[in-house]
Amino acid sequence: MHLGTGILVLVFIVAALLIGALTRHVLKKLHLPYTVVLLLIGLLVGAADRVWDFEHSAPVINDMVHILANVDPHLILFIFLPTLIFESAYSLEVHLFRRLLNQIAILAIPGLIICSLISAAVSKAIVPFEWSWPIALMFGALISATDPVAVVALLKEVSSRKRLETLLEGESLLNDGTAIVLFTIFFGLVISQLDGATDTQLSIAGLSLEFVWVVLAGLFVGLTIGWLALAWIDRIFNDPLIEIAITIASAYLVYFVAEVLLHVSGVVALVAMALLFAGVGRTRISPEVSEFVHQFWEVMAYIANTLIFILVGVLIASRLNFAYMQLAAYVLVLYVALLIIRGGTITMLMPILTRVGGGINREKAIVLTWGGLRGAVSLALALTVAQSESIPVEIRDQILFLCACIVVLTIVVNGSTMTWVFRKLKLDQLPPAKQATVEKAEASIEEELYNLMPNLEQNDFLKGADWVSIRKKLGLEVEKKPIDSDVNIQESDLSVAFRRRLLETERQNYWLQFNEGMIGRHSTQHLVESAEHALDGEPTIYPRTELQKMWEVPVILRYLKRIPLLNRWAVHMSFRRMTLGYDMARGFISAQNEVESYIDQLAPSKTEAEAAHREISLNKQDTYSRVDELRQSFPEIINTLETNAAIRLMLNTERAVIRRLLEHAVLDKSEAGKLLHDVEQRMVAMQRSPDQASLPDPTKIIEQAAWVKGLAHPTIKKLIKIAEHRIFTSGEAIFRQGERSGSFAIIIRGQATIQQIQADGSTTEKLAGPGEIVGARAIMTGIADCSATAKVPIDALWMSEEKLKPVMASDPQLVSNLLQYLTQDEH
Repeated sequence: MHLGTGILVLVFIVAALLIGALTRHVLKKLHLPYTVVLLLIGLLVGAADRVWDFEHSAPVINDMVHILANVDPHLILFIFLPTLIFESAYSLEVHLFRRLLNQIAILAIPGLIICSLISAAVSKAIVPFEWSWPIALMFGALISATDPVAVVALLKEVSSRKRLETLLEGESLLNDGTAIVLFTIFFGLVISQLDGATDTQLSIAGLSLEFVWVVLAGLFVGLTIGWLALAWIDRIFNDPLIEIAITIASAYLVYFVAEVLLHVSGVVALVAMALLFAGVGRTRISPEVSEFVHQFWEVMAYIANTLIFILVGVLIASRLNFAYMQLAAYVLVLYVALLIIRGGTITMLMPILTRVGGGINREKAIVLTWGGLRGAVSLALALTVAQSESIPVEIRDQILFLCACIVVLTIVVNGSTMTWVFRKLKLDQLPPAKQATVEKAEASIEEELYNLMPNLEQNDFLKGADWVSIRKKLGLEVEKKPIDSDVNIQESDLSVAFRRRLLETERQNYWLQFNEGMIGRHSTQHLVESAEHALDGEPTIYPRTELQKMWEVPVILRYLKRIPLLNRWAVHMSFRRMTLGYDMARGFISAQNEVESYIDQLAPSKTEAEAAHREISLNKQDTYSRVDELRQSFPEIINTLETNAAIRLMLNTERAVIRRLLEHAVLDKSEAGKLLHDVEQRMVAMQRSPDQASLPDPTKIIEQAAWVKGLAHPTIKKLIKIAEHRIFTSGEAIFRQGERSGSFAIIIRGQATIQQIQADGSTTEKLAGPGEIVGARAIMTGIADCSATAKVPIDALWMSEEKLKPVMASDPQLVSNLLQYLTQDEH
């Protein structure tokens, strides 16, 4: 029976997924990488079709293999790369990637260029073909790229070192962009040379400009489409179907726009967009959908990996020209040479790599060298050459043969031995100090189970259980044993690991608070970034300087509030800043309480536990003092924020109750759906309404001031019109003694410290509170006779000399009132 191409492709997908599921199930008992086995299966299928006559005995298999063997290489890249690269970059820890970016960029750009050039020279010297330099350079570019598809799939199976994973994975993601750019340039050079063009000189300047354009334009495309996608997702609330659909469409659209429309790096564009989603996007995607999105892309990546490794195996076995098999010795030499070139390049760059990012040691360098697998990307580029009619068939076959052999050798040899390499280098386990914190956590779990047993033994339905056997099966001892370790771990390492674990717990707690609606998205972002900064280098629990800076109004706002046209906007932004600060304070205190509950369980010593408790206590004291200042000066802000937080908490609780009733069939799906829709509509309204109290009305404040009493109504209206609203943060100078000033401030809320240096050199100090005028004498003298500093956040009305003097000139009563006020209480 003859089946169409579409049906045969569907048969392949179904068969590959079944083979993949069976392989994965079997490999749970073995120690072989999943992707390596899939490649071998693909090779066997392709080889079997060439050895046996499937055309008559199994026509469906024969037709299917024929279609796979002749697949368009661009189709491989366009179908699989968006899924695999987006999922890989999306699952990266953005904080680690950012920290290691210098190392990743060095390996992926100059490192890849060096490897490509040396590989081209070595290939030209080793292989017995009459290759020109452009052909050798083209081959060097396509064979030097470490494939993210192969590397990422392998790392997820054998590694337990997050930084090393991020370094190797990040490099493999970005160096594809470099390799594809170089390949495209050299491929064009080869075509021009073979077509008889005379202007085929290789320009270093031209190559550099082309590379910079392709990378930067790809970065711009990824960020632009990513921001647009996130802006769309931001307007959707808890709709996983739409939010996931947007991520899929965005990933493929980014790659298509970059590669096809603009001819720039689709890989760089994909990585940029995925990192944007993994960072900023995590607070844009609905909290209820976030985990679903991650799981969906994991499944997508699993399916793509399963299909692509079987496809690559079939392609290689079907397209390989056996006439070149006598060159096996040359292939082995080239394979070893490529490993040496990669290792040598990394060694050459070691002096730089050890000084940037997270540093690098000998063990990591070995893993980077041995983990430089070649895969689908290299093969797809080789197939692009093989399908070019402009290149002689002999050269096409030579490049495809060598590339296919190198791909098979790196995946089979390097891939299958990677676990052994990790074990030999002792990188398959956590560092001893970090492992000690895990053991501490395991001990606390065991203790909880052990404490639970007496209650379970008294349960009417569990009394007859064999509790001795249960203890044995669960590995629980009668008495909790102390943790022993043969490894000599330094106290400083234990302290660092312990503090890192606390900070990681703190960071995760912010995401939990965000998911539960306790803190807003902007607060979550700042708090998570604060925890990540604290994790950089020496882990720091106290002080948290990044959070302290968030309480301060940026310098630019201090200047903008003096500009009349921008004053209202600056005050509005100051209020938003205080609102954000309070929301962050609430989340920070909650996280500190959560972290504190784990200190005694995880601390390596009593001294460390006491130190951690003390630092957590200082964090809370500092934060509470800030909150108290804000509560004293702006009670309406606190009231608004706490009211909105309580509403969000109640709405989340209401939704959880509805879902529980649905799970227990108290409500059916349609009934629960209507109730959930109603709750979520209210949640959307809360999400889109800012947590901000309204600005105070200056009219009432001026009308109630003592020095305004008796003034004509037109004068009061003029004063209201010229009054500027200003916010001063704690510690900010309102004005300084001796400086030129013809203005004064009326305190609405908060307190200011007034200092005056007397003629004899002594200093007097007093406090000014709500309703009082600060610096009024400057109106008469033009010089500030005292210094005023905000003791707590201050909300004030600012009267400038330029605007006030015309009003004073029009109403002598105002001058009289001010003089009388100054006589009673000079400031």
